[in-house]
Amino acid sequence: MAPKGDAEHQAKVDDMKAFLKDTMKTDQIDKVDMDELKKQVQGEGMLARMKYRRQVQNAFSGKRPAIAKGEVVRQEHEHADLIEDKFKNDEFGFNCLHYSVSEASGVLKVMVVNKRGVAGKVRVVTQDAEAKAGEDFEFVDTVLTFNQGEKH
Repeated sequence: MAPKGDAEHQAKVDDMKAFLKDTMKTDQIDKVDMDELKKQVQGEGMLARMKYRRQVQNAFSGKRPAIAKGEVVRQEHEHADLIEDKFKNDEFGFNCLHYSVSEASGVLKVMVVNKRGVAGKVRVVTQDAEAKAGEDFEFVDTVLTFNQGEKH
């Protein structure tokens, strides 16, 4: 039987893993973004919270933010490091899974990540959603080749 201190320590470790899994969507400490963790623990400033609440309210009401004609807007909405590990590919992935881009942006670069840094190939294909290939973006169907040591 383990000493009482060991059991208490393990309980704290288990609680911390559960907290990280809940808030950061991972229980692997090396994958936790410290700035995001700090925001979760300390909270953001009043202005940031007000801005976020306004965005949420607009999302629920269907109201989209106004974008001035010719304004260049690129927003990342869903970072891949926040999704559950069971939905991730072990070898390749993306930094971000959902973008908002104004037509004035011209080009959006999407980073494909080679998680292990080993030589290999991965097929990348665009899919229609709110934006349609041929109308809103150029269709992509290509195979990317990574050399040993290339991370993205």
